[in-house]
Amino acid sequence: MKTKLAPTIRSKLVLLVMACVVPAALMAVLLIAHDYQRARDQLLLNSLGMARAMMSAVDRDFASIESSLTALATSPYLDSDDLSDFYMQAQEVLRNQRDQSDINVALADVTGKQLLNTRRTFGDPLDGKRRFIQLETLFKTGKPVISDLFRGDITQRNMFAIGVPVLDQGKARYSLSAGIFPERFDKLLRQQEMPEGWIAAIFDGTGTIVARTGNSPHLIGKKGVSEVIKHLQTSKEGIFESVTYDDVAVQTVFSRSKLSNWSLAIGIPTKNIVHELRYTLFWLIFATIALLASSVTAAWLIGGRIADSIHGLTGPALALGTGEVVTVPPLHLREADEVGASLIRASEMLHQAQHQANHDELTGLANRTLFHEIVSQQLTLCERNNAVLSILYIDLDGFKAVNDKYGHETGDNVLRTVAARLKAGSRHSDVVARLGGDEFAMVMVGARLDDARIVAEKLVESVSAPYVIKDALTAHISASIGVAAYPDSGTTSEALLHRADGAMYKAKSLGRRRVAIATTG
Repeated sequence: MKTKLAPTIRSKLVLLVMACVVPAALMAVLLIAHDYQRARDQLLLNSLGMARAMMSAVDRDFASIESSLTALATSPYLDSDDLSDFYMQAQEVLRNQRDQSDINVALADVTGKQLLNTRRTFGDPLDGKRRFIQLETLFKTGKPVISDLFRGDITQRNMFAIGVPVLDQGKARYSLSAGIFPERFDKLLRQQEMPEGWIAAIFDGTGTIVARTGNSPHLIGKKGVSEVIKHLQTSKEGIFESVTYDDVAVQTVFSRSKLSNWSLAIGIPTKNIVHELRYTLFWLIFATIALLASSVTAAWLIGGRIADSIHGLTGPALALGTGEVVTVPPLHLREADEVGASLIRASEMLHQAQHQANHDELTGLANRTLFHEIVSQQLTLCERNNAVLSILYIDLDGFKAVNDKYGHETGDNVLRTVAARLKAGSRHSDVVARLGGDEFAMVMVGARLDDARIVAEKLVESVSAPYVIKDALTAHISASIGVAAYPDSGTTSEALLHRADGAMYKAKSLGRRRVAIATTG
């Protein structure tokens, strides 16, 4: 071999650098841009989830106030027209409300004339002008209403109202309403601790700003910008570009309330989103120029580092593909470190998205989709290994009464406790899921009907034990459980769950708080 005529490794590396740096730099740009797009889309989706959660918190506050008003509307003092005692009762109800300084109770007749208002001493004259626009709807339909923002007659401040009818022989005799200041929602918006520059705002049904972050009280009561109003009025939720009152370009996500026509929007400054991409591209261009200007003596070292760094990313990339949590050690090359950081961020977002998609937000248990997937996988193994499994379908008895009596917040706490008791009464190999509402399910791998019945009976007693709530009160519910087993009751996830559901209804028909076994077939 004529080795003297063969090119040296240095010359090869120089040629390799010249031939590959520019294309590699372009490819890196595409990969980074793609990763940026994915990260941007994921950020917006996560922000949309945050908007939904914040709007749900507003809805829960609405529901709590409406529930208190509905209970107050049944006061015997109204039947006897004893408005003085009713005024004292309304004051007592307000003392049990959080942020009671932000809320008042008013009673008005069908003409809109106020008969009493807790912001005035009982007997003081009251302004008879009607400011609560939805009041007419309340008297026509006899159903609760949530108003848009309006100017209060007594307070001369922006406020909104939640009104319920006081019924007399099925017709609305009075309207009982809670007047609420928008500042009530400032604490909710601040609690989210959003990144600097992000803006969150609550809008009523007309697109008027009810609450907003960013130290902007002057905007409360003003209409949102036209682009925002257009989307709020045409969609229940979405993502779009807009410009704030401060002339800041933002990516806006919003979600509309399920109880009212109100919406909550979050604005993310566009410059915050593209800043990281610009930073990455800047360093990529800098590195490309540095590589092209490198000497021949350093070419082989740079090539070695590049190879080592690429090899260092292989393991994290494979881990990302399998859904594992990615960790990337220092790779001593800026570009590789940046890609490694992107892999870590993508892994964290993927893990979070997978968990949110497959688990119930309230209890942390598996949701219906994940439960079906797990059961289907286990059925495949059972068929292959000639094994068995059992399904428990669990429904709570009397839970609606707890919700109606103590409120949804207490009901949610009861559901969390039920989930904890089910987990405590299951094996490590069992999977407990919340199917929705007050319905739960459990899959017991390797358990026959007799074994599952024993576990189910213990769970009935555990779930039916009293639930301690605040002020030393206890709530009482029970559980009805249906049990189905593979292969006797069915061979698919849907069939087993259907049979177990039928058995659960059989348990209810037999008097509740018991276990019933599904028929074979």
